[in-house]
Amino acid sequence: MPRASERVQLIANPTLPAMAAPLQWPRTSSGDRYSTTLEPSPIFPSLPTTPSPIQRQYQPQQRQQGQRGQLTYELRSQRQPPSFPSHAQVAEARRLRLSQEIASRKEAENLRLRINNLDGEITALELKKNLESFGEIADVTVERNENSPKNHAIVLFESRPRDIQGLLKVSIGDHLLDMDLLERKSDGRFDYVSANCLELGVKTAQNVFCREFSARSAVAIQFQENRRMIKITFKREFRDTTIKYQVEMKFHDMDQGCVQIGEFGDMAAVTIRLRSPPMYWRYDPKMESSDTLKWSVGACLRRVVDIPKDGAEFNVPSATDAGPVEPNPTNLSAKLGRWTVIRLMVGNEAYRNLENFRRKCKTYNLLDLESRRDTVQDGYRIPKPNMEAFKNLAFEARYMLESALSFNFIVEYDLTSAVAEILCGLEPLKASMILEHIISNRQRVWDLKDYLEREAAKLSRISSRPRIVPPQCVYLRKVMVTPTTIHLLPPTVETSNRIIRHFSHLSDYFLRVEFSDEGNNRVWSKDSASNENNAIYNRIFSALTNGIRIGDREYQFLAFSASQLRDNSAWFFCSQGGYHTVDSIHHWMGNFSHIKSIAKYAARMGQCFSSTRAIATLSASEVEMIDDIEYDNHNFSDGCGRISLKLAQMIGNELEKETTPVAFQIRLGGSKGVLVWYPPLREKRVQIRPSMKKFDVAHYVLEVIKTSAFIPSYLNRQIIILLSSLGVPDQVILDLKNNMMKDLEKIESDDLVAIKNLVNNWDENGTSKMMVTMIKAGFLQNQDPFIKNLLTLFKLQMLDELSKKARIRVPNGAYLLGVCDETGGLKEGEIFVQVSSTENPSKRTIIEGNCVVVRCPCFHPGDVRVVRAVKCPALNHLHDVVVFNTKGTRGIPSMCSGGDLDGDDFTVIWDPNIVNNVKQRAPMDYTGRDAVTSEDVTIRDIKKFFVQYAVSNNLGVIANAHLALSDSLEEGPHHGKCLRLAQLHSDAVDFPKTGKPAWIKQELRPKKYPDFMEKPPERSYESKRVLGRIYRECGKQEAFVPKNYQQSFNRLLLINGYQDYMNDARRCKAWYDEDVRSLMNQYGVKRYI
Repeated sequence: MPRASERVQLIANPTLPAMAAPLQWPRTSSGDRYSTTLEPSPIFPSLPTTPSPIQRQYQPQQRQQGQRGQLTYELRSQRQPPSFPSHAQVAEARRLRLSQEIASRKEAENLRLRINNLDGEITALELKKNLESFGEIADVTVERNENSPKNHAIVLFESRPRDIQGLLKVSIGDHLLDMDLLERKSDGRFDYVSANCLELGVKTAQNVFCREFSARSAVAIQFQENRRMIKITFKREFRDTTIKYQVEMKFHDMDQGCVQIGEFGDMAAVTIRLRSPPMYWRYDPKMESSDTLKWSVGACLRRVVDIPKDGAEFNVPSATDAGPVEPNPTNLSAKLGRWTVIRLMVGNEAYRNLENFRRKCKTYNLLDLESRRDTVQDGYRIPKPNMEAFKNLAFEARYMLESALSFNFIVEYDLTSAVAEILCGLEPLKASMILEHIISNRQRVWDLKDYLEREAAKLSRISSRPRIVPPQCVYLRKVMVTPTTIHLLPPTVETSNRIIRHFSHLSDYFLRVEFSDEGNNRVWSKDSASNENNAIYNRIFSALTNGIRIGDREYQFLAFSASQLRDNSAWFFCSQGGYHTVDSIHHWMGNFSHIKSIAKYAARMGQCFSSTRAIATLSASEVEMIDDIEYDNHNFSDGCGRISLKLAQMIGNELEKETTPVAFQIRLGGSKGVLVWYPPLREKRVQIRPSMKKFDVAHYVLEVIKTSAFIPSYLNRQIIILLSSLGVPDQVILDLKNNMMKDLEKIESDDLVAIKNLVNNWDENGTSKMMVTMIKAGFLQNQDPFIKNLLTLFKLQMLDELSKKARIRVPNGAYLLGVCDETGGLKEGEIFVQVSSTENPSKRTIIEGNCVVVRCPCFHPGDVRVVRAVKCPALNHLHDVVVFNTKGTRGIPSMCSGGDLDGDDFTVIWDPNIVNNVKQRAPMDYTGRDAVTSEDVTIRDIKKFFVQYAVSNNLGVIANAHLALSDSLEEGPHHGKCLRLAQLHSDAVDFPKTGKPAWIKQELRPKKYPDFMEKPPERSYESKRVLGRIYRECGKQEAFVPKNYQQSFNRLLLINGYQDYMNDARRCKAWYDEDVRSLMNQYGVKRYI
């Protein structure tokens, strides 16, 4: 039996780390020896915090060695009171174990620490500041514990901390931080490769790399699979500071096989050839996030448009804002927009990670499977081109030369005196055609001189001819200004506007300018309150203020239309073409001096740039002003006027309409809105209301934007969310979807089904009409490959829109232009709808009974209105419009997302399965906020507003947040957050009118998104609502495989002697392909079938 007093001494287990001090264990009353095995603590697996439960095993004379993870103790008799290891001793042993685990990690490996005992008020930024001196921190996430005053946090270090011991002794307040090392993430999404240096430059030949820029500090490359991008980081040493930079290359902006990896002895070269410049960022630790629970490096990155030279002063004023913006600027230290070949040198110590990087590049089709060794040249050793040799080149050819340079299809080292001699010796039109061919082919030209000689020889045998442009169109140039460069697009044919028509002799001096991010992506800000994109916005303002220089022309800002504002684009004009200047054009446009709102001033100027068709010039006597229809301070005729039948017929004939439309969206001098046919008016007469007149102007040219027409109705995600929340069963919507899919499955084999679907999707370009004509002529029955290809593409497009937009056809519905009831025959809550048959436009049907009326965008449950369609003989002359009543306390259009009658279209549905299930809610109040005003609005104010809109436009962010929260929250769009977002969206829609942005708070931003929004997997969940079902059921599509023309060609289409015309046909086809490629370049289309 054990004696009454025992001394307990720890016998060290070789599997455990040495401890700072011996631990004392409870004494027993026995003198015998025992081997005591203790259960590991759940907090620290190697030491117990309590002595229970204890299993004792008798040990005769020799000590038994404990198994791994267990402790072996020798118990000796000593009469002392029981004692336990102190908390400090246990904590010290835990820190020692944690220190050894951290030290065992690789130096470049990131690691995650969990901190368990944070005070409840500490923020992520405060925690980051307490820890950043010990290592590079990438992310801090604080998680609140509502049931405890203590919180915990996850801290991600980019690499192993420099001072491990110091990190483990950090105190915040009056206690040490309690830390755990979390397991490595084994998903393999990040492949990190350290490199010895980074080089930027161009390829002067297929195997010759010209080095223009280099960095050698902290260079690394990461393959980020989950973000679908490659990231490069490096540091730049300046005289006054050190800056960390980051380069991002998105997969969708990279070409197949653009990554080349070659080995040279104990080094490897990773060469990345990019189609467009990547995004460059710099880390700014002074930036702060509005989210107190989250801090990350990504939230502290600023976009950059230039990188100063190594060893220069960093904190000096930038020269990038001085002078006009140019395609090949001379005021930049680093031409990041031109140096689109990136080269990294990797040492043999990183070969293992490089193999993982190579494997991932191959998986994503980015790896060049051919191994080539490049010769490296330094740019300063190569003679620079003499641009004076090109000064006599005609502007149209000089523009195309700059265009080819801007897309890096040629580089400035190609511009030799021999090239200048060839181009200057050609006709300007032929020189332009050759250079445009380079751009349309989208291929790098390695020997420019040889290429020009060959193409010039081909064109020498044919005569040049100017392009044929329709009278309602104009041939215009367009440039895209990105953060680091300017892309000059080939001229394209576009619908003209009032200004271009009046100054048609100067059309060559107008320029459309679009501001976009690299890779033709939209300029945006993650947080409109942040200044992460200040460098980009400064560049936009610099272009607006200082102009754009191309060759010997300097273009100045003119104005922008409403649609251009949304697209971040504007009109510029070069006054070198004559005595007309930007100021003289502004004077001709009209008198805007009475407008004190900056935003409205810009909108009224933009009214002159709407794409329109000029119909007729009216005299002052043919334009009459009449009163608006108002009751109880509400305007029921807002934006709606009258037109005579004769003038309506003139418009129909000019636009080549089969039947005369009854309503027209127009511009007439300083007025805008809708004109609806009013039978009492005779001859050429127009009646305008005060709500339509925006400013005074001396000319009255009637211009038409669009006409009324029957357009089939389709649901979309916004409408479906509201209908579902208002009581419409999901099965009703799914049945409509299933019926539509059944029709699409028959479209390639059934003539009637094909015609019906095409008629229901009539397009303005007449493609659907042409296809219907071919089907009626029997081409589908004869299995003609051309029509079958078109039908297959049509089906795939419809299925894609069905999956990604939930665009579901509603047979009992229409999408119609809204007008007001001039007769007063409709009562409150009534509408008049008469629709034409798609098969026979002269056959019409008057709709009766309850209907649903909705206008997109729609976010508030009250935007869906239930009204009653009635017969009204006095309105029988109107068809393919929705006529709203002009009586009551509030007009129906204003209840539908704050609409009016100046050109808004409305979806009208009379399907009883939908209408009878809608439980209508009260409409939202869409009264707008007061506008930002100025006593004397200047063009500089307009420019500032343009930039402010680009900075603060949250329309898409708010719409996406509403869509996500409406799906995830149980109350759907009725939830308070969604109602607040609906109000914010209304404010954002009015931003171009008020000049006041809509700010979205952090609590209104969703943390997770439904799968149908196609966000990254870690931020997505499977939606259980009807939109999720539609997305998953319609998302699987087969790739398009064109039909073989040789196998099924209909030889009846051939005529005798067709062989004589084949060469001309091929030439026409080549011209067509070039035009299509030009359009693809303009609109960023990356694939052409």
